[in-house]
Amino acid sequence: MCGLCGLIEEQSDWTASLSELPRRQERYRRLKLINALAKPHRIQISDVHGVNYLVQTPTGKQAMANGLGELWGQIHTLTGKPIDVLDERFLHALETQS
Repeated sequence: MCGLCGLIEEQSDWTASLSELPRRQERYRRLKLINALAKPHRIQISDVHGVNYLVQTPTGKQAMANGLGELWGQIHTLTGKPIDVLDERFLHALETQS
């Protein structure tokens, strides 16, 4: 698949049907939550054309991800550490952030 097709193609996510918000607004709400999850790992995630995610490290490494499954894999690839969103210490750190 060429790079352009990757940007145009939209991957449906299982959480998409759970929201009553407009699609773009839901995307930004989800992005805010994803960035809160990635913050302890010093990762920044941005929206790319409402379809993909751009994952960036403080050192300038970047990767594109299409969907949440691919996003977690890209974070692992860039940092060398997987994100365990069910880890109790991780969840406690999130609770103290907010």
